[in-house]
Amino acid sequence: MYSQGEEVIKPYTPTTLDTDVGYFELVIKMYPQGRMSHHFREMREGDYLPVRGPKGRFRYQPGQVRAFGMLAGGSGITPMFQVARAILEDPKDMTQVHLIYANVTYEDILLKEEIDGLATNYPDRFHVYYVLNQPPEEWAGGVGFVSKEMIQTHCPAPAADIKVLRCGPPPMNKAMAGHLDALGYSAEMQFQF
Repeated sequence: MYSQGEEVIKPYTPTTLDTDVGYFELVIKMYPQGRMSHHFREMREGDYLPVRGPKGRFRYQPGQVRAFGMLAGGSGITPMFQVARAILEDPKDMTQVHLIYANVTYEDILLKEEIDGLATNYPDRFHVYYVLNQPPEEWAGGVGFVSKEMIQTHCPAPAADIKVLRCGPPPMNKAMAGHLDALGYSAEMQFQF
């Protein structure tokens, strides 16, 4: 995309799966000053947009691990949601998924209805714990930033057959890497999108 004569490239993770043939869906958080956000706001049905891909270093294979821990912040939920759907919608895949999803406010939670649907439809295989920095008055989830204690409580313990995926803003990614290291998750047990 071109903005004021400069090429702008922004990676997005589809929330659809490879089995969703003929289309893909993106979740895009609109920022007031975002150059891509501005372009998406201006688009109308029938407009064209150049797209490249797929691009990425993570490939999920059924049975790859016994359980995934997932640490997501903000729009970092999109690759987690895609992986969780791929696992849960495969009736032969018994992999457990434990998601900790952090946001500033309740209104910031992307895909909440879809995530809650996964928790309802796959209660034995999918677990979600929401964390808000500015929670509403009535709030049963976590408060503040994701802590080591939250990870210990809501993610599978370090083991050779688990992996913890993380995707969020750079400060969160850095803090989560520190927490995971301190809790004994080896480099092989971690992956950052």
